[in-house]
Amino acid sequence: MSSPNITSEIGRLRQVLVHRPGLELARLTPQNKEALLFDDILWVERAQEEHDAFVEILRSRDVEVLYFRDMLEATLADQDVRDRIVNEVITPATCGLSLSERIRPALRECSIDDLTDVLLGGLLKRELGDWDIDDDFAKMHSDRFHYIIPPLPNLFFMRDNAAWIGDGVLLSVLATPARAREARYLRAIYKYHPRFREEDFKVWYGNQPEDVYPGCIEGGDVLVLDEKTVLIGCGARTSPAAVDTVSRRLFERSSVENVILVQFRKGRAIMHLDTVFTMVDVNKFNFFPGVLRGMEVFIVRRGQGSGFAVQHADDLESALRQTLRRDDLKIIASGTDEIEYIREQWDDGHNTFALAPGVVVAYARNAETNQRLRDAGVEVLELDASELCRGRGGSRCMTQPIRRDPVQWDG
Repeated sequence: MSSPNITSEIGRLRQVLVHRPGLELARLTPQNKEALLFDDILWVERAQEEHDAFVEILRSRDVEVLYFRDMLEATLADQDVRDRIVNEVITPATCGLSLSERIRPALRECSIDDLTDVLLGGLLKRELGDWDIDDDFAKMHSDRFHYIIPPLPNLFFMRDNAAWIGDGVLLSVLATPARAREARYLRAIYKYHPRFREEDFKVWYGNQPEDVYPGCIEGGDVLVLDEKTVLIGCGARTSPAAVDTVSRRLFERSSVENVILVQFRKGRAIMHLDTVFTMVDVNKFNFFPGVLRGMEVFIVRRGQGSGFAVQHADDLESALRQTLRRDDLKIIASGTDEIEYIREQWDDGHNTFALAPGVVVAYARNAETNQRLRDAGVEVLELDASELCRGRGGSRCMTQPIRRDPVQWDG
């Protein structure tokens, strides 16, 4: 296997990590969906069919697709790793001292499949009987949603819990408690899975004592534009403090010379930068103009010694022109009026995922945005996804690229 390496958003995709929706998504209810960061409950079987169709698009372009659940189960085959994960997830803080003492031994010895169901799908009050725990004891320990351990329904959005930059990985510090366990499992996979444990890759964030909440950063806010330039958004899920730390480390140990920091307004439809801006070709970007109000852009550059210099840019386009040094940039804005482009942004029309320069996967329902991309010379592979889009994430959100080919920037 070739080593992980991501030096752009658009290089030909070779290897990607995804998660097929499963038990965890089936445990959304009208009562708990807001707590678990959803606007609606999804039809799981249809979401699985749509995800399978998405994977087939990837494989049709010779992409190696790795499934998160398979990777986690292979990681848990190491008993020491399994014990460590159980101890980190089943704690007195999450389950109470008495219950954690009773459930840990069972999870250390059960089948890996059953353990993975618990780690991803959570543990319900009614299921404690399967672990020889009586009903009254279970009732005392469950929360108002009948959970002992909550599920991870956001897991099929694999973009957020880690991001590869060059030959290193950024292990996200997630901003919401509902998703915190996702990053824990990714850390275990990248440290202990047979594919990665012998790899000597760098870790840009997430493995130092200071890399903790509130210093949050999520992969949906991180875009690798080329070998020298990384774009990071600061909205609802990523803090300027984390960007400061990541920038310093990239400048010290990588080829990155510029970090463009974009501060944008917070909103449910604009959780991450990639919900309003994605790269689709060497000089083309898919952009939601409704985010411009209140946006501030800074260019952080490598400085003398361990420091860096900060420049306030006029706008995002000028920052891109300065750092990418191209005079042929094309910003493909969606819609002709506010109603049109807001509707398509809500359905993730701007969250396109590049499989190669000028080739992207997008939701079929965003017909106006897709046509504008085609008019600009971009090949759009459409995915019919009426259920997946209800989770408020698009094709880029569902992927964690691990390896792409280098790009020939001059054509």
